Amino acid sequence: MQRRHTRQKQIIQNIIEGIGKHMTAEEVMAVLQETEPGIGMATVYRNLNVLCEEGIIQKISEKGFSFYDGNPVPHDHLYCLRCGNVFDIDAPYDSRYDRKAAEAAGARIIRHSTAFEGICKNCLLKEEEQQWN
Repeated sequence: MQRRHTRQKQIIQNIIEGIGKHMTAEEVMAVLQETEPGIGMATVYRNLNVLCEEGIIQKISEKGFSFYDGNPVPHDHLYCLRCGNVFDIDAPYDSRYDRKAAEAAGARIIRHSTAFEGICKNCLLKEEEQQWN
């Protein structure tokens, strides 16, 4: 079923793709309040879900966090336990894992998304600076 391409949907897509970082629905809403104050939170969630269903963006959800990513190409992520940001991991996507998982599950795997938990390089640098001060 082809969905309408509404003005609100395009604005939300532009925010997710244009900011250059992974965003929560609340962060998208904060940007909208500055530029498009008439768009409500329900509209934000509805359009984010539609954009995910259409494969235009992706949602990264793990225990305790949920972010939207403007890059729909399969890739993995790092969730920083210190600052709470999500970062793309610039490493080759390993589709062999999909095949192994498919064999183990007896299913067809389309793609996977792994979210590693750790400490990002910015937070590590801050910790190092604090140790020396």
